Amino acid sequence: MENSFVDKVYKSVDYKVEKVDNNLFNYAIRAIAAGMFLTLIYTFVTQLSSDFIAGDASLGVPIAKLLMSYLFGIGLVFIIFMGAELFTSNTMYLTIGVTHKKTTAKKWIKVLVICWVFNFVGAALGAFLLVKTGLFHSGGELLNPYLYELAAKKSTLPLDQIFFRAILANWVVCVVVYIAGVAKDDIGKMFIVPLGLMPFVYLGFEHSIANFGVFLMTWFTPGGVDASYHGELFNTIGAFKNLGVATLGNIIGGAVLVGCYFAFLHRKKINK
Repeated sequence: MENSFVDKVYKSVDYKVEKVDNNLFNYAIRAIAAGMFLTLIYTFVTQLSSDFIAGDASLGVPIAKLLMSYLFGIGLVFIIFMGAELFTSNTMYLTIGVTHKKTTAKKWIKVLVICWVFNFVGAALGAFLLVKTGLFHSGGELLNPYLYELAAKKSTLPLDQIFFRAILANWVVCVVVYIAGVAKDDIGKMFIVPLGLMPFVYLGFEHSIANFGVFLMTWFTPGGVDASYHGELFNTIGAFKNLGVATLGNIIGGAVLVGCYFAFLHRKKINK
């Protein structure tokens, strides 16, 4: 299974590099789609959490966390089946490609930067469209308080905590992407992807692309930046710091903990 996965990685790396070099518009659309999917799903699961917590906080909180943890994986299912381009999983793919001499470090940087930028564009587009529906604010009232409280919490986390949470987040994401890559049928992928992502979401790890959507929804929503979490107000500078540190941690989690793992185990393929 691992050998077949590495072979798929080679093909995927060739595809990504070729698209970025020769058909950037096509690649950008795929990256934009990934950002939109994650923003949509994160908004959906936080809305569901808000509804549960509003009904019965003592029972709603644990149930909401479980539902949110499982259903968030739908976003990755969308990305896999729609052929969208996600920055975090690309850290794993491209690291294997570089270490196995299928591409260069310069191309690694180029593809990751372009993917990150257009994931942000997609998240911004998704957040703008969602806010314009009017489903999340009315007359100055925030109708999805959990989303804005989550944004406030993320924007005020200590940077060291963000960093290590981000490493673990993309470690889990890339392991799940690997499992989806070796799954023998589509039904299996649809089941295992959300299940595999549950620890990452439930424990509150930091995923830079998912955080795009949380912060952008807050910035676009009238009154969103006034949301508080246990007395902590949303911090715009803290949000930018979160994205920077989470991105770095995600790169380490995907590139080192998973990409280098497979690259080392299958290092004999380099000579072939």
